[in-house]
Amino acid sequence: MMDQIQEMTVAITKADIAMKAAAWQIQRLAEDVTMLRKAMMELAYVAEENGVYLSNLTKSTQDTIVAMRLGGFK
Repeated sequence: MMDQIQEMTVAITKADIAMKAAAWQIQRLAEDVTMLRKAMMELAYVAEENGVYLSNLTKSTQDTIVAMRLGGFK
């Protein structure tokens, strides 16, 4: 019985460590997305100010910039 309890304790401890690592990674990814979103908006603004319009970009980039301007990708 004690062996089973110890095995369960070890499994719970490993799971707890994995959950904390996953939570940390998710937080880091969220911070990275925020920074990338800000950079993309700044680049889009600078590009348009210098004559590089959305029509000169790929369709997926155009869609991304439009979606961000409409409040998406938060």
